[in-house]
Amino acid sequence: MRRFDTEPDFAQLVRKVAQGFDLTVQEVHPQAGLVLATTTETDFAVSVTDLVPNAENRPLYLLAHLAIASRAFPRPEDLDDDEHVARVSVQKVDEDVRAYATVLERRAAAADEDTDPPAGSPGLEGLWRAYLRRNPTGRTDKDRTPRSATYALVKRAFTHLEQRGFVRATSDEEGGTYATNVLYRLHIRAQAAREMLQELAALGVAALPHHDAPLPSETPEQPEATGHGMLPDSAPAT
Repeated sequence: MRRFDTEPDFAQLVRKVAQGFDLTVQEVHPQAGLVLATTTETDFAVSVTDLVPNAENRPLYLLAHLAIASRAFPRPEDLDDDEHVARVSVQKVDEDVRAYATVLERRAAAADEDTDPPAGSPGLEGLWRAYLRRNPTGRTDKDRTPRSATYALVKRAFTHLEQRGFVRATSDEEGGTYATNVLYRLHIRAQAAREMLQELAALGVAALPHHDAPLPSETPEQPEATGHGMLPDSAPAT
């Protein structure tokens, strides 16, 4: 880190090596070290298709990632605070999404709006409607939580973050509770939130506001679904 900060030639060499692997130097941080971010061309990138083969689950899975970030960083200044550590649970994330979705459903019903999928796009429907149709949890014949349950989708999002060093499990309370770290904060601040917003838009989904933010007066629009973007996937260099 000292050489990167004080020797321009060394810093340029590090950046060129990263570019050779289709990576970018996102930041050099005293706690996180050298933080690398993936590009769409790199073999190190992970797409939502890789993690969620079921196309119907992908928008809900991405929504879980946005809800986690929203609860972890309730204020803009939290993204610049090296001391900020959030503790977020599967249950709280699920409650956030359901509360928002329920309000949208009631507003649509009060306005007598047509909530059927757009003509010619049977796979698209309001994300709020799709989420509320799912049970939060349940048990299969093998005494497991169904993969279609919303708790399972949120848990999968946390597992993705934990495997890449963004969060750590602290307890099994509330379906699983996790603590964020500096690396996750840096990634959300610099890259992930923007990319997930783009991914959700491509799948026909409007973004979820923060759980303390005022709810919109209208239901999200549903643009045509297109390709697949990238999920949080940067990591400190080792």
